[in-house]
Amino acid sequence: MLKPKLPALLNGVRILLSFKIVFYIITFIVFVSIFSQNPEAYLDPPITGSDLGDVSAELTARIMFWVIPSLLAVVSITQRKFRSTVTFLSIALFMGVLNEGLVAALIQLYALLVVLLHRPSKKFLKRQDSDVTTTKYVAKKSLT
Repeated sequence: MLKPKLPALLNGVRILLSFKIVFYIITFIVFVSIFSQNPEAYLDPPITGSDLGDVSAELTARIMFWVIPSLLAVVSITQRKFRSTVTFLSIALFMGVLNEGLVAALIQLYALLVVLLHRPSKKFLKRQDSDVTTTKYVAKKSLT
């Protein structure tokens, strides 16, 4: 059985989200390398050595909140799960509107609109192909 091809628009969304994720990770790595050399230049008021771990943990948590919903959306698109894709894109859109800025919010809005309104993409994500290893159990109706 032939597997259906990923629609071009949905593939574009997946690539766009992947670029966004890679950009955030690279930006975070560069910032951490600069921040570790001179943390006092970026913090106001200056902090002591014991608080530096707290600041690093907060920065790491913040970048994870930005990256994880988009990453899970890309995984859901790849695994063809419609509900998960819409859920993670909605969470990423909410996070993008609140924290990330206009460009990230527009990317998330575009991705969510493509998934919800583009008929071939929606059909592709909702379609369930039966694999050889997957067994479906059908519930029988009771006669009583």
